Amino acid sequence: MTEVKVKTHLIITDIHEEYSVKWVEKLINTNPKLVNGLPVFVVIGGVGRTELNTIDIKEIERVGKSMTRPRGREGITTDKAYIYIKEKEDKETLVCIVTHNHVKTFAPMYDKVGWR
Repeated sequence: MTEVKVKTHLIITDIHEEYSVKWVEKLINTNPKLVNGLPVFVVIGGVGRTELNTIDIKEIERVGKSMTRPRGREGITTDKAYIYIKEKEDKETLVCIVTHNHVKTFAPMYDKVGWR
């Protein structure tokens, strides 16, 4: 006699986060608006909008990552944050896109239905 199993549903075996930071414009080509001698960066994400008065690129990327919140029940959900630099004419130029993927790995679940 062998046990008969039927694939019934999927179970989540692993959940992890993936971040991708892509600088799309060269900062050297911009004419930034300076406040207290430092440029102003604007981060707009799924959570809201914030302005940073710094030149620390790692801090700007960290804030960009924290401004994303992927939502959904799918295997992969994505949210993006956009980083702009303020220029002298009150124009904002896109300089970076931060992509946050929430990834789930699934495995099949089998239930016993009887014996053969």
